[in-house]
Amino acid sequence: MIEKGHQVNPMGQMPGKSGDELLRVTGLKKYFPITAGVLRRVVGQVRAVEDVTLSIRSGETLALVGESGCGKSTTGRLLLRLLEATSGDISFEGKDIRKLDRRQLREMRREMQIIFQDPFSSLHPRMTVRNLIAEPIAFHGLAKGRSEIDEQVDRLMETVGLSPANRNRYPHEFSGGQRQRIGIARGLAVRPKFIVCDEPISALDVSIQAQVLNLLSQLQRDNGLTYLFISHDLSVVRYISDRVAVMYLGSIVEMAETAKLFAAPRHPYTSALLSAIPVPDPSLERAGRVILEGDVPSPSNPPPGCAFNPRCQFAESRCRVETPKLRPIAAPDGTSTQVACHFAEKIDLKGVGPNVPAAGQ
Repeated sequence: MIEKGHQVNPMGQMPGKSGDELLRVTGLKKYFPITAGVLRRVVGQVRAVEDVTLSIRSGETLALVGESGCGKSTTGRLLLRLLEATSGDISFEGKDIRKLDRRQLREMRREMQIIFQDPFSSLHPRMTVRNLIAEPIAFHGLAKGRSEIDEQVDRLMETVGLSPANRNRYPHEFSGGQRQRIGIARGLAVRPKFIVCDEPISALDVSIQAQVLNLLSQLQRDNGLTYLFISHDLSVVRYISDRVAVMYLGSIVEMAETAKLFAAPRHPYTSALLSAIPVPDPSLERAGRVILEGDVPSPSNPPPGCAFNPRCQFAESRCRVETPKLRPIAAPDGTSTQVACHFAEKIDLKGVGPNVPAAGQ
């Protein structure tokens, strides 16, 4: 990845020095009640996020990956308090976000923003692009008067590759890629330090996806931004992320630097995900493909022990009764991967996958 230094950026903020911890999450849980009957009696709960612990350093991109419904987007919303956590701690620049009152949370929202998956539904259809981008600027008092707001709007539009001449047009008059650029400009308007990118390119045509990824990377370099990049597309994750956290049924099962995770996964689920990436040589794909048996268990009725044990070819009796903790596994080069697997040191994933070509091949 590109070196990320300590400099004043064009948006007027001073990003933290690369490597400083910006956000820390400890024991994060989110349970949704299941109700039934006219009286809406609680009959169970959906464990959408289960004991997530992670940290994100200033200037880096941490990717959060996994199958649909595993809790990725819920985790992103919990970090911004768009959803309230059932339990756990969320610390941003040393401040406990869960203890902030409404006024303090509004101030914190300047530092933390989100880019949504569907750019059309996230933009008010009856507001012009100018008003969509100007709204957060005016709300947080970041400009004085209409002319100064318009200057900032024009600069933001140029930053994301849009012509200011189109500021008075409406969202439906733009293409999908252009609408996502509008959403990015709106997120940048309050000069944030941290952005949750929730599947930001999955609703776009393949031909447009690379353009938006390149834009996000450029904005990060120019402005010292920190990303939590949520995606199910591992090819995209490999391109944009510094580290990867793999989520299964609401819990993180592996977390490592991107190059290390792709080269040598330590959890069977990670290996299965990577083996599913299409490769140019069909014979390699057949030799290394891991087919997971069964379906993902319901988060309202997770299996005892390791949540992955019903689908894991390496599962033993211990896996069916004891939940593994995310723990560091040392590597010969002195670095470590965090893995939630009882037998990560014992199992041999060589030949199980992935047969992933090196970047650029």
